[in-house]
Amino acid sequence: MMRKIGFVLLAVVLLMGCSKSQATFYDTQGKSIALANLKGKWVIINYWADWCDSCVAEIPELNQFYFNNHDSNIILLGVNYDQLPLDTLRNTVQKIGIAFPVLTEDPNSVWNLGQITAIPVTFIVNPAGRVAKTIVGPSTEQHLKQIMHELEA
Repeated sequence: MMRKIGFVLLAVVLLMGCSKSQATFYDTQGKSIALANLKGKWVIINYWADWCDSCVAEIPELNQFYFNNHDSNIILLGVNYDQLPLDTLRNTVQKIGIAFPVLTEDPNSVWNLGQITAIPVTFIVNPAGRVAKTIVGPSTEQHLKQIMHELEA
């Protein structure tokens, strides 16, 4: 009996690990973003809301960072704090001019980001999949470049 329980627990742990590593997210354009494809890359996750003035104000800076780094090993992803329905989210992304991918679901559980208590908030996940830095408040392109330079050193 104990052996069966041990086997079941091991199977559950292995399945949990597989599902997490095989997670796939989708952006508002319907493009898939597989977690496996992000391994070995820096992932910047920015939480925002359209009612948050500082969130909206930082979007041009984040867009510029995205345009200047999207061909590198840095991935910038947006997440709407309010988890808007897809059609509303698409309209909101277009209305406020977000150029980088915005996920249609919250990736918090995959990266163990913790409770989001303030926005905007930006998490920088290292190539090993661990949160290396949390930035509470608006970011600028220059600030993100400086932080990435420090983290990559």
